[in-house]
Amino acid sequence: MKRTIIVVLTISMLVALLPGQETKAGQLPQMPLSERQRLPEIRAVAPFAYAYLEYRGSYAQIPAKVQEFMTEFFKQKLTPNGMFFAMYLNAPAMVKEEDLQWRLGFPVAADAPVAAPLEKGEYNFTQVVYYLYVGPYDKVEYAYGKIASFMDQKGYKAAGPSIERYLDANPTAVKPEELRTEVLMPVEKK
Repeated sequence: MKRTIIVVLTISMLVALLPGQETKAGQLPQMPLSERQRLPEIRAVAPFAYAYLEYRGSYAQIPAKVQEFMTEFFKQKLTPNGMFFAMYLNAPAMVKEEDLQWRLGFPVAADAPVAAPLEKGEYNFTQVVYYLYVGPYDKVEYAYGKIASFMDQKGYKAAGPSIERYLDANPTAVKPEELRTEVLMPVEKK
């Protein structure tokens, strides 16, 4: 059973974390009207503990690293306390590709016995811009464009790393245009 879960999660994350669709500089991908009408919002979130592995370098490594993370997580018999996520500590516009830093993780109970090579972190941000993106994973950059515009209009600035939470436990069973990803950007007033 655990092996089946690992295989399904691995396949799901491989699909979820493929590099985004190429677009011309400054352009967002074409999206359905329902997606264009959805708006970001400010939300309060509760802090949470999480188990993770941190990586450096190209996002092209993500599919292989998902497998590495999942194997170690379930080998330690840890229990997810929420959906799998990717946390981006910086962005391609900020640093060279080899300096990108990102984490793959699951929320866990505060007292979960996380052991090396996994690390345990605490997400302590309590105010985020929240956006529920519905559509193919390879177009999730659309959400970041909407979030950035919202933050600018409302007078907010980023206060921490963004998180993408993948809500569909088995994305291979969901049409790409119906996949759901929560994007959370911690913020504070400028």
